Amino acid sequence: MDYTVLVNKEKLLPSDYIPEELVEIHEPTGSKLDKTYVNRLNITAYRFFKKMQTDALKKGFEIFVDSSYRPYDYQKRVFDNIVQEKGIEHAKKFVAEPGASEHQTGLAIDIIFRRNGKMIESQTEDDPEIQWLFANAHKYGFILRYPKGKENITGFDFEPWHFRYVGEKLASELFSKGLTLEEYYAKID
Repeated sequence: MDYTVLVNKEKLLPSDYIPEELVEIHEPTGSKLDKTYVNRLNITAYRFFKKMQTDALKKGFEIFVDSSYRPYDYQKRVFDNIVQEKGIEHAKKFVAEPGASEHQTGLAIDIIFRRNGKMIESQTEDDPEIQWLFANAHKYGFILRYPKGKENITGFDFEPWHFRYVGEKLASELFSKGLTLEEYYAKID
């Protein structure tokens, strides 16, 4: 499995792409468009997420994987639903089209957290849980995939809840240099 694969609006996955080594995640999640959604993640990414989750809990933060692997058809339903609710321009800005979603790799996660017994789905960069993730996720092989100020590079608005597993070495390099995956690939091409 290539943990460094670049998926974005220009680098699409085929509709029949299904990653290997997915494991089911049985954790609290937020509300879902499709109640049949099964939360699954690449086994290596999940193992590192569990380490991150354990260390976050030691600091008093209860973090969970709210959304992970999404098959092409599921992403299409998510995208189409946002188009119906808010229009195509909004959807293209905030939701990946089918094939352009990192969730289809089985390596991307959307984080949700519990505070005072309540699940928090609408995270902001000021949330202490999110601040902890910004500072520490790279130690577990995860990067903040759509950082603030890099929207013109990633093609997506800032998403403080969206993290991507790329492995510890690359995550630490990207973190220390302040690079996105797009910038990293532009440097090595």
